[in-house]
Formats: sequence, structure tokens, C-alpha cells
Amino acid sequence: MSFMDSTTPASGRDDRIPVNRFALFSETLLAGLLVLVLSLPLVTIPAAYAAGITHLERHLSGRDDSIRALWGTFRSALPGSWKLGITTAAAAVVIVLNLLLTMVGQLPGQAVVLPATLILAAAGAILLLRTAAAWSDFAGPAVGADQSTKATGTKATGAWPAALAAGKALSLRDWTGSLLLAAALFAAVVFVWMLAALFVVVPGTLILASASVKMRSTRA
Repeated sequence: MSFMDSTTPASGRDDRIPVNRFALFSETLLAGLLVLVLSLPLVTIPAAYAAGITHLERHLSGRDDSIRALWGTFRSALPGSWKLGITTAAAAVVIVLNLLLTMVGQLPGQAVVLPATLILAAAGAILLLRTAAAWSDFAGPAVGADQSTKATGTKATGAWPAALAAGKALSLRDWTGSLLLAAALFAAVVFVWMLAALFVVVPGTLILASASVKMRSTRA
């Protein structure tokens, strides 16, 4: 069972790639679970999400979507991501602390600090997802396919500054895509609020949303 993009090229030639919906669903869950595990040290979050998004892109385009390829992509993304990873980890700690202080009523200026924290957290998460999605564009198409090439590793390492700049530009220019990512984040929060155990599917939903928004903006 499959579905196709309803858009047909003006040339009349159908270049659409059929996608098995069940296969995509299972691949999203598997990739999301792997991204969750790879993100546990917190400082590895950017590299983990870059690997997960790239993995789904390869799956949708019919390229190598093996676990080995995802692991190879993660290893390539890791060296240049430390600065962004440390920033992400620090921000996550501050956000969690603010939420915990709010729950016990000990957050100074709660009426202002809490909404500001939530807004900044959402904006930071959107920027992170945009940056992680853009990373593969600057790391080169060979990432995850052949990790033995020194030039590939060097290019992948230096891709993060360019990906961050692209993420910032896309977050503002493609505001519709940013709103879609915000909706995905909101849905993830609702899932966890409804049932805490659903936190395991959150990375999968976010990498799928990021890959979809990237493909949408590329076609546009």
C-alpha cells in the first residue's frame, strides 16, 4: 500500500517517489528511538537529530537507510557539533529548572519568566531542528555512506557553522515551515502530557516533521 505526491511535473513525466506508509511509520519510530538513545548525553542532541533527519531523507529517496548508515552519519556529525551541543544542553537544564521551580511555586517573577521561558524554548527548538535538517546539505551527499574518507569527515565537521546560519535564515524566511515545526512541538508536548510513556515517540515525530518541512521548502 503506498501513496504518491499529488504534484505532477509540468513536463508530464511522473518523477514522484512512491512511499509505503507503514514502512515510513515503522522507520520513523525506529529512527526516533535511536535518536532518543543517542541524545541521552544531551550534548549530542544536535548530532543525533541531524543523523535522524538525514536517515529519513535517505529512506524517502530510496537510498541506504540502514542502522549502520545512521550510526555513520551520527559519527560524522558529532565532531563539529560540540559548541551547539553544549549550548543546547545548558538551555535544556535551565528550562527544566524553571519548570520545576514553577511547579513548586518558587520561580521569581513567574508571571513573566515562565511565558518567556516557553517562548524561547520553542524558538530554540525550531532553530535546532532547522539547523540539524540543514546540516546534511553542507556535509555532502556521501555522509553516512563511506566514513573512511578523510575529506568527507572534514567537510562534515565544518558544516555546522553554515548549517546554523542556514537554520537562522530559514526560520525567519520560511515562517510557514517554522509554524509547522511549532505545531509538531506542541503536539509532542500534548502527547507526553496525556501519557508520559509517549516521550519515546517524540524524537520520531520531530525528525519526521523536520524532514517534511525541509522537503516542502526545497520544492517551494
